Amino acid sequence: MTDNALSANLVYMALFFSIILTSSAQILQKFAANSATESATSGKQSQGLLVLLSLACLGLALLLWLVVLSAMPVSRAYPMLSLSYIIVMVLARWIFKEHIPWQRWFGAALIMLGISCLMGIG
Repeated sequence: MTDNALSANLVYMALFFSIILTSSAQILQKFAANSATESATSGKQSQGLLVLLSLACLGLALLLWLVVLSAMPVSRAYPMLSLSYIIVMVLARWIFKEHIPWQRWFGAALIMLGISCLMGIG
């Protein structure tokens, strides 16, 4: 594997993990919001921890995003961030048992199609 290919792979890995960390932060924030309804002491402690974990995820995602932007045009990298919408929607369905109407699934499919077009895939 050449240095350019290795470098490109690392950039895409940084992009992938930035998206995963951003999505994770959103789920942690939802857990924090839900914990506000718990008893006063334990709810506030777990809420604070969840918010701190969310901020840590966002901070690490930012650092990875800077790596991505240093090697990839923003017009190519930024559309990929919309994958986090889909990831969060799927996780909300799976973890929180949220009802996702067909219109949102259709919208997610359109997002995937749009990303494919913008990235030149397919």
